[in-house]
Amino acid sequence: MQIRSCSQRINSCLCQIHFKFAHYIIWQSLLEWVLNLRAALQEGIKANKVMGDKLKSMLTSGPRYITKELQEWNYKDGLFLYKGLVYVPNNENLKCKVTQLFHDRVMGHPGQWKTIELITQEYWWPRITEFVKAYIKGCAVCQTTKIKPPVKVPLKPNEIPQGIWDTITMDFITDLPTSKGFNSILTVIDHHSKAIILSPCNKNITAVETSQLLLDNIWKHTGFPSAIILD
Repeated sequence: MQIRSCSQRINSCLCQIHFKFAHYIIWQSLLEWVLNLRAALQEGIKANKVMGDKLKSMLTSGPRYITKELQEWNYKDGLFLYKGLVYVPNNENLKCKVTQLFHDRVMGHPGQWKTIELITQEYWWPRITEFVKAYIKGCAVCQTTKIKPPVKVPLKPNEIPQGIWDTITMDFITDLPTSKGFNSILTVIDHHSKAIILSPCNKNITAVETSQLLLDNIWKHTGFPSAIILD
Protein backbone atom coordinates (compact mmCIF):
# COMPACT_ATOMS: atom_id res chain seq x y z
CA MET A 1 0.00 0.00 0.00
CA GLN A 2 2.85 2.38 0.85
CA ILE A 3 4.62 1.50 -2.41
CA ARG A 4 1.46 2.30 -4.37
CA SER A 5 1.01 5.63 -2.55
CA CYS A 6 4.65 6.55 -3.20
CA SER A 7 4.26 5.68 -6.88
CA GLN A 8 1.19 7.90 -7.14
CA ARG A 9 3.05 10.84 -5.59
CA ILE A 10 5.95 10.33 -8.01
CA ASN A 11 3.57 10.25 -10.98
CA SER A 12 1.84 13.41 -9.71
CA CYS A 13 5.17 15.22 -9.38
CA LEU A 14 6.23 14.11 -12.86
CA CYS A 15 2.95 15.40 -14.32
CA GLN A 16 3.43 18.77 -12.64
CA ILE A 17 7.01 18.98 -13.92
CA HIS A 18 5.88 18.09 -17.46
CA PHE A 19 3.06 20.69 -17.28
CA LYS A 20 5.41 23.44 -16.09
CA PHE A 21 8.02 22.49 -18.69
CA ALA A 22 5.42 22.58 -21.48
CA HIS A 23 4.31 26.06 -20.37
CA TYR A 24 7.93 27.16 -20.20
CA ILE A 25 8.49 26.02 -23.80
CA ILE A 26 5.34 27.87 -24.96
CA TRP A 27 6.33 31.12 -23.24
CA GLN A 28 9.88 30.85 -24.54
CA SER A 29 8.49 30.49 -28.05
CA LEU A 30 6.21 33.53 -27.59
CA LEU A 31 9.05 35.58 -26.12
CA GLU A 32 11.26 34.71 -29.09
CA TRP A 33 8.42 35.69 -31.47
CA VAL A 34 7.92 39.04 -29.71
CA LEU A 35 11.66 39.84 -29.76
CA ASN A 36 11.88 38.94 -33.46
CA LEU A 37 8.83 41.11 -34.14
CA ARG A 38 10.40 44.03 -32.26
CA ALA A 39 13.58 43.68 -34.29
CA ALA A 40 11.56 43.48 -37.53
CA LEU A 41 9.68 46.68 -36.61
CA GLN A 42 12.94 48.48 -35.89
CA GLU A 43 14.32 47.36 -39.25
CA GLY A 44 11.10 48.43 -40.95
CA ILE A 45 11.41 51.92 -39.51
CA LYS A 46 15.04 52.14 -40.60
CA ALA A 47 14.13 51.03 -44.10
CA ASN A 48 11.51 53.79 -44.41
CA LYS A 49 13.78 56.82 -44.76
CA VAL A 50 10.94 59.36 -44.89
CA MET A 51 9.18 58.04 -41.80
CA GLY A 52 12.28 56.85 -40.01
CA ASP A 53 14.86 59.61 -40.37
CA LYS A 54 12.70 62.70 -40.76
CA LEU A 55 10.13 61.91 -38.05
CA LYS A 56 12.87 60.82 -35.67
CA SER A 57 14.74 64.06 -36.34
CA MET A 58 11.63 66.18 -35.77
CA LEU A 59 10.74 64.37 -32.54
CA THR A 60 14.22 64.46 -31.05
CA SER A 61 15.58 67.83 -32.24
CA GLY A 62 12.87 69.61 -34.23
CA PRO A 63 11.55 73.14 -33.57
CA ARG A 64 9.10 73.51 -30.72
CA TYR A 65 6.17 74.44 -32.96
CA ILE A 66 6.65 71.14 -34.82
CA THR A 67 7.16 68.95 -31.75
CA LYS A 68 4.07 70.53 -30.22
CA GLU A 69 2.01 69.31 -33.19
CA LEU A 70 3.57 65.86 -32.80
CA GLN A 71 3.10 65.62 -29.04
CA GLU A 72 1.14 62.37 -29.39
CA TRP A 73 4.20 60.79 -31.03
CA ASN A 74 7.36 59.60 -29.33
CA TYR A 75 10.57 57.83 -30.30
CA LYS A 76 12.05 55.19 -28.00
CA ASP A 77 14.49 52.29 -28.49
CA GLY A 78 14.26 52.42 -32.27
CA LEU A 79 10.44 52.41 -32.29
CA PHE A 80 7.85 55.13 -32.85
CA LEU A 81 5.05 55.34 -30.30
CA TYR A 82 1.68 56.89 -31.07
CA LYS A 83 -0.35 57.63 -27.94
CA GLY A 84 1.84 55.10 -26.14
CA LEU A 85 1.22 52.36 -28.74
CA VAL A 86 3.96 50.91 -30.95
CA TYR A 87 3.54 52.25 -34.49
CA VAL A 88 3.68 49.59 -37.23
CA PRO A 89 5.12 50.95 -40.52
CA ASN A 90 3.17 50.66 -43.74
CA ASN A 91 4.47 47.16 -44.46
CA GLU A 92 2.08 44.26 -45.12
CA ASN A 93 4.51 41.67 -43.78
CA LEU A 94 4.95 43.51 -40.46
CA LYS A 95 1.19 43.99 -40.07
CA CYS A 96 0.68 40.26 -40.69
CA LYS A 97 3.30 39.39 -38.07
CA VAL A 98 1.59 41.56 -35.44
CA THR A 99 -1.82 40.08 -36.27
CA GLN A 100 -0.43 36.53 -36.21
CA LEU A 101 1.01 37.10 -32.74
CA PHE A 102 -2.37 37.88 -31.18
CA HIS A 103 -4.68 35.89 -33.46
CA ASP A 104 -2.73 32.69 -34.17
CA ARG A 105 -0.36 32.30 -31.24
CA VAL A 106 -1.49 34.00 -28.04
CA MET A 107 -5.27 33.41 -28.02
CA GLY A 108 -5.85 30.67 -30.57
CA HIS A 109 -7.98 32.29 -33.28
CA PRO A 110 -10.41 34.59 -31.42
CA GLY A 111 -12.99 36.59 -33.34
CA GLN A 112 -12.44 39.85 -35.21
CA TRP A 113 -13.27 42.26 -32.40
CA LYS A 114 -11.34 40.34 -29.74
CA THR A 115 -8.26 40.26 -31.98
CA ILE A 116 -8.56 44.00 -32.67
CA GLU A 117 -8.97 44.66 -28.94
CA LEU A 118 -5.82 42.69 -28.11
CA ILE A 119 -3.69 44.28 -30.85
CA THR A 120 -4.74 47.86 -30.07
CA GLN A 121 -3.59 47.46 -26.47
CA GLU A 122 0.01 47.41 -27.76
CA TYR A 123 0.17 48.40 -31.45
CA TRP A 124 -1.34 50.90 -33.87
CA TRP A 125 -1.35 51.72 -37.56
CA PRO A 126 -3.86 53.55 -39.80
CA ARG A 127 -6.95 51.51 -40.81
CA ILE A 128 -5.99 48.71 -38.43
CA THR A 129 -9.58 47.47 -38.14
CA GLU A 130 -9.94 46.93 -41.89
CA PHE A 131 -6.64 45.04 -42.05
CA VAL A 132 -7.49 42.69 -39.16
CA LYS A 133 -10.96 41.96 -40.58
CA ALA A 134 -9.46 41.06 -43.96
CA TYR A 135 -6.80 38.90 -42.30
CA ILE A 136 -9.33 36.88 -40.27
CA LYS A 137 -11.65 36.57 -43.28
CA GLY A 138 -8.78 34.84 -45.09
CA CYS A 139 -7.80 32.65 -42.11
CA ALA A 140 -8.39 29.01 -43.12
CA VAL A 141 -8.73 27.78 -39.51
CA CYS A 142 -11.36 30.40 -38.66
CA GLN A 143 -13.40 29.68 -41.78
CA THR A 144 -13.43 25.89 -41.23
CA THR A 145 -14.43 26.20 -37.54
CA LYS A 146 -16.88 29.06 -38.01
CA ILE A 147 -20.38 28.22 -36.78
CA LYS A 148 -22.71 28.78 -39.68
CA PRO A 149 -26.45 29.39 -39.17
CA PRO A 150 -28.60 26.39 -40.07
CA VAL A 151 -30.12 26.41 -43.51
CA LYS A 152 -33.85 26.93 -43.29
CA VAL A 153 -35.79 24.61 -45.57
CA PRO A 154 -38.77 26.49 -47.01
CA LEU A 155 -42.17 25.11 -46.12
CA LYS A 156 -43.88 23.33 -48.98
CA PRO A 157 -47.67 23.56 -48.87
CA ASN A 158 -49.71 20.49 -49.66
CA GLU A 159 -51.06 20.27 -53.18
CA ILE A 160 -54.74 21.03 -53.65
CA PRO A 161 -56.56 17.71 -54.20
CA GLN A 162 -58.49 17.20 -57.42
CA GLY A 163 -61.62 15.76 -55.80
CA ILE A 164 -63.23 14.60 -52.58
CA TRP A 165 -61.45 11.80 -50.73
CA ASP A 166 -58.56 12.05 -53.19
CA THR A 167 -56.24 13.16 -50.37
CA ILE A 168 -56.91 12.25 -46.77
CA THR A 169 -55.38 13.04 -43.39
CA MET A 170 -55.44 10.39 -40.68
CA ASP A 171 -54.46 10.36 -37.02
CA PHE A 172 -55.27 8.64 -33.73
CA ILE A 173 -56.88 10.20 -30.68
CA THR A 174 -55.80 7.98 -27.79
CA ASP A 175 -56.22 7.55 -24.02
CA LEU A 176 -59.93 8.38 -24.03
CA PRO A 177 -62.33 7.05 -21.38
CA THR A 178 -63.25 3.47 -22.29
CA SER A 179 -66.62 3.22 -24.03
CA LYS A 180 -68.06 -0.04 -25.35
CA GLY A 181 -64.58 -1.60 -25.07
CA PHE A 182 -62.77 1.13 -27.03
CA ASN A 183 -60.37 3.80 -25.71
CA SER A 184 -59.19 5.49 -28.94
CA ILE A 185 -60.52 6.90 -32.21
CA LEU A 186 -59.09 6.72 -35.73
CA THR A 187 -59.77 10.10 -37.35
CA VAL A 188 -59.82 10.35 -41.15
CA ILE A 189 -60.38 13.76 -42.77
CA ASP A 190 -60.95 14.50 -46.44
CA HIS A 191 -58.46 17.23 -47.42
CA HIS A 192 -60.83 18.64 -50.05
CA SER A 193 -64.24 18.81 -48.35
CA LYS A 194 -63.02 18.58 -44.71
CA ALA A 195 -65.48 15.74 -44.13
CA ILE A 196 -64.60 13.52 -41.16
CA ILE A 197 -65.04 9.81 -40.51
CA LEU A 198 -64.44 8.59 -36.95
CA SER A 199 -63.76 4.92 -36.22
CA PRO A 200 -63.55 3.59 -32.62
CA CYS A 201 -60.50 1.46 -31.86
CA ASN A 202 -57.98 0.71 -29.12
CA LYS A 203 -54.63 2.33 -28.38
CA ASN A 204 -52.71 -0.91 -29.02
CA ILE A 205 -54.17 -1.38 -32.49
CA THR A 206 -51.75 -3.06 -34.93
CA ALA A 207 -50.90 -2.10 -38.52
CA VAL A 208 -52.94 -4.99 -39.89
CA GLU A 209 -55.94 -4.03 -37.76
CA THR A 210 -55.61 -0.40 -38.86
CA SER A 211 -55.61 -1.44 -42.52
CA GLN A 212 -58.74 -3.55 -41.98
CA LEU A 213 -60.42 -0.65 -40.16
CA LEU A 214 -59.70 1.66 -43.08
CA LEU A 215 -61.07 -0.89 -45.57
CA ASP A 216 -64.26 -1.54 -43.62
CA ASN A 217 -65.11 1.96 -42.40
CA ILE A 218 -63.64 4.34 -45.01
CA TRP A 219 -62.36 2.98 -48.27
CA LYS A 220 -65.36 0.76 -49.10
CA HIS A 221 -67.40 3.99 -49.05
CA THR A 222 -64.94 6.51 -50.49
CA GLY A 223 -62.58 4.44 -52.61
CA PHE A 224 -58.79 4.42 -52.26
CA PRO A 225 -57.15 7.85 -51.96
CA SER A 226 -54.25 9.09 -54.07
CA ALA A 227 -52.37 10.41 -51.05
CA ILE A 228 -52.42 9.97 -47.26
CA ILE A 229 -51.01 12.72 -45.01
CA LEU A 230 -49.71 11.59 -41.62
CA ASP A 231 -48.34 13.64 -38.72
